[in-house]
Amino acid sequence: MNEKRPLIITFIGDISFLIALLSIIIAVLQNFSVKFGFHIVPFPIFSEGIMKILLPITFLIASIGFLRLKRWGYWLMIIYNTFFLLVIIFWWLQNEQIFISMSFVSTVIALIFIIPTRKYFINVNVKKDCVLKKQEPT
Repeated sequence: MNEKRPLIITFIGDISFLIALLSIIIAVLQNFSVKFGFHIVPFPIFSEGIMKILLPITFLIASIGFLRLKRWGYWLMIIYNTFFLLVIIFWWLQNEQIFISMSFVSTVIALIFIIPTRKYFINVNVKKDCVLKKQEPT
């Protein structure tokens, strides 16, 4: 891990990691989690069985890459949150109901805070390339 990682990246990455782990636990132990009031809302456009496994694993990989300041982690996190935002909007259009859900609010807030952190993911790779070029004998 990089010590120069900003607090906002650490916070978003840690929260995303915990959400991904909880999603995996809820998906695996669905009958157990229903007793505690956790319900999985099915996606209207995809198979529920595939999405219960694929999305939390993708989110886990994205949060790990985001925490390690990898460029692919940054883009995967943006793609994941944009996908969820589009699914929520699609659901609203399909059901003709407008309400603000917690998932909509958290997705928008995550995108608002993730997009400006792009400079931390680009500068890390540029600094590594510059250091490697300086060490080469001429």
